[in-house]
Amino acid sequence: MLSSKTGRSRFAQMLTNEQTKRGLTDREVAAQYNWVQQTFSRWKMGSLPRQHMFASIAAFLNISTDMVAELVDEAGQSTGNTKLSAAYGTTRVYGKVTDRKAGKYVFEAFNKGRKRIPEGRYAILVDTRVMEPALLVGTKAWVDPAVWPAVGNEVMVHAKGGVAWLGRLVSLADALATIEAGGKEMTIRDVEAVHVIVLSERVAK
Repeated sequence: MLSSKTGRSRFAQMLTNEQTKRGLTDREVAAQYNWVQQTFSRWKMGSLPRQHMFASIAAFLNISTDMVAELVDEAGQSTGNTKLSAAYGTTRVYGKVTDRKAGKYVFEAFNKGRKRIPEGRYAILVDTRVMEPALLVGTKAWVDPAVWPAVGNEVMVHAKGGVAWLGRLVSLADALATIEAGGKEMTIRDVEAVHVIVLSERVAK
């Protein structure tokens, strides 16, 4: 079942709880269990693992693989329920990919041309492969400016002129942000906002 407050499944919450209990970063957990760090991060935000990952997840959570299968099935059923739709479904989509290789977006001016950076929760369409396997092409991702960005988060980094980049946050200081995308790190200057991706799902075609 999804929590109406956080939109997270029981599976995602159990991963977070176990990680917190052990005091490990996403990178440390992924290294110990031979996972891609971004994949582990996405599981905590709603993505579902494939069956061949169940054994290692069971070892991490100290439960049976059958229990993992049950949790994943439950999370999959919850992803399409009305609570998710109510919380995220009506969010407006902003931004358009202008450079798929770099994960670069452009945000057109709105509010009579006075703003380019959304202030409330919004969505983007992932039309770039730079975040795979965490965010697949065709995914709709919800972005929440109210969530404080932390290293390891998938983020949208907004710079001057309405341009933004999609990536995993490596560091943030003053008006500089370093992100990882497509296996490469990039430092972005003149950063005006860093928004965290909080949920994603595949868009039916």
